[in-house]
Amino acid sequence: MLNDFIEQICDTFRDAICVSDRDGKVLLVNKRHAELTGISREEMLRNRTQDLVEKGYFDVVLNPRVVETRQKASSVQNVFNGRIVMLESHPVLDRDGEVALVVTIIRDVTALTELREEVSAQKELLETFQNLSNPEMLTTGKYPRIIQSQSMHRLYAEAAAIADTDATVLLLGETGVGKDVVARHIHHSGRRADRPFIKVDCGSIPENLIETELFGYVAGSFSGASKNGKAGLIEAANTGTLFLDEIGELPMIMQSRLLRVLQDWEVMRVGSTIPKPVDVRVIAATNKDLLKEVSRGNFRSDLYYRLKVAVLNIPPLRKRQADILPLAASFLAYYGKKFRKNVRFSNEVERMLLAYDWPGNVRELENLVQGLVVTCKKGIIDAHDLTGIRPVGQSLPASGGLSLPGIEGKSFKAIMKELEGAVIEAGMQRYGSMAELARHFQVDRSTIFRKVKELEHARKDRADL
Repeated sequence: MLNDFIEQICDTFRDAICVSDRDGKVLLVNKRHAELTGISREEMLRNRTQDLVEKGYFDVVLNPRVVETRQKASSVQNVFNGRIVMLESHPVLDRDGEVALVVTIIRDVTALTELREEVSAQKELLETFQNLSNPEMLTTGKYPRIIQSQSMHRLYAEAAAIADTDATVLLLGETGVGKDVVARHIHHSGRRADRPFIKVDCGSIPENLIETELFGYVAGSFSGASKNGKAGLIEAANTGTLFLDEIGELPMIMQSRLLRVLQDWEVMRVGSTIPKPVDVRVIAATNKDLLKEVSRGNFRSDLYYRLKVAVLNIPPLRKRQADILPLAASFLAYYGKKFRKNVRFSNEVERMLLAYDWPGNVRELENLVQGLVVTCKKGIIDAHDLTGIRPVGQSLPASGGLSLPGIEGKSFKAIMKELEGAVIEAGMQRYGSMAELARHFQVDRSTIFRKVKELEHARKDRADL
């Protein structure tokens, strides 16, 4: 009875099976064999395995070796349809110990290789997520969404109209106006809300690292590279949203590579020759006039028009006064909870906040409130607590609100280093990004990047003491 169903039983196996006699004549092949090799069952059954080699269907057979040695054998076989398969042949012995049949199991090496590459890619992607230095790349952020003013009501109405599409969005506005908040709102309001949101700060990544950070690299691409390779931030954003903050700071050569991504929706890792398809929704943001940058030769015109699909202009804080006190209250509540302090603003402080011009916009307001909460020694923040905040038209003190470091028992070098740190911190609070700070201080961006990192290390060392 079993013999009546042997072919159907063989057809249930995922691997291809070929049974031949000691002379190489094919007696049985299952359905998977034809799917894998592209050779019909009828063609196999009317030939010997050696004849199929001569006809060019494949390059290797194990039947003669197994018959001669009476031992199992294995080999790689190239099939005429381009597949690479693994052969594993087993002898079936008769009563005299001679080989009567040869059973060959054929596995798809091509599929196994693809599976291994997919597993490797997933591992690299996981490592990329784990190594993201900025946790806000993957989270929703802490910033409140305040829409009290009419201009912000209009802005969020426009954002709602484009959120559920996959259209590329270009966010324009001064430094610190909340482009990050709007970008996250668009992501979480759209069809990709449950997928990754990856933020790339184009202005803070050193130029010598930005290519590998964005595009990733394959193993052995350069000295010091991971032996497993690494997925870039564009790949990490696959199926989700890629937020390119400060897109105007992207070096020209990277603009060319980004343009190819937007045209072909493929990413090529450094050192690779094989492009990988990506499915991302791109949101870009800048505080620059990109059209002027195009005319100056600093920004590619074709990339500009690729980005200029849905454009949202975010108004500065001084032009949406109705949002100032609600934003300040939100930051006060957030940092009050974080630092376990119950504080409030005096009426005079609220009037001063409304009268101030806010050149650093929402980011400046947040940093101010955070500092006030940290330094406040009583339950109410008074006017004398606001150093450096003056109504429009009044000048700031010469020191700009900075206090000189103590000089007792310190070397001149140590004093200047401390003062430099204070200036850098004040500048970051005011301008919000390394690129803007470098532009205002008229120094190279890499210099600011290095000094900010030195400050971060110094703070960490003090915290560890």
